[in-house]
Amino acid sequence: MVFENGRIRVFEDRVLQPAGSASTYTVVEEQAGAVVVVAVDQADQVVLLRQHRYPIDVVTLEVPGGEVPFGQDPLDQAQTELRDETGVEAGRLEPLAWFAPWPARVRRWSLAVLATELDVSHLAVKGQGEDEAIHDVRLYSRAELVRLMAAGEIVDGNTLCSLGLYWAKFPGS
Repeated sequence: MVFENGRIRVFEDRVLQPAGSASTYTVVEEQAGAVVVVAVDQADQVVLLRQHRYPIDVVTLEVPGGEVPFGQDPLDQAQTELRDETGVEAGRLEPLAWFAPWPARVRRWSLAVLATELDVSHLAVKGQGEDEAIHDVRLYSRAELVRLMAAGEIVDGNTLCSLGLYWAKFPGS
C-alpha cells in the first residue's frame, strides 16, 4: 500500500499478467460501496441533477447517488440519497444490477437501483454534503436523455451505466 486515508487506499501491486509478463499495477480501493438511483415517475421521466464535480471541473448531469456507509443497507441508502439530493420520495425501490464503474483502476462496486411510485411534489435541491455542489434538479423524458447522451452532454459513467441497465431491463419504457 502506498497511501491510505478514511476513504481510499492506493496500492502498487506487482502482478503476473495472463500472458506471463510481470508488471506494476496501480489500484485505488474505495472503502465504501455506492448506490446510483434511476428514479422514474409515472410518465417515464427520470430525475437527474446538475452538480459541479471538482476532479474534472465540470457541471455534470447525473442520477442521484452516493456512498453506502459500511453496514448500511444499499436500498435504504438509495432512498436517503434520493430524498436528500432531490426531495423525491420513492414508494418502491428494487435493485437493477451491481456494476464496477472503473475496473481498470478502481476496486469498487456500485448498485444501480430503480425507484418508482415517486412523490415528486417536493422536487428541488435539498440537503447537500460538504463535498457536493448541486445546482439543479429536474425530470427528463427518455427522448431528452437519449439526445443528451448522443450529444455527449451526459459524461458521468454511473449515469450512463445505470440508464443503460434500466433501458436494457425495461426496453419498452
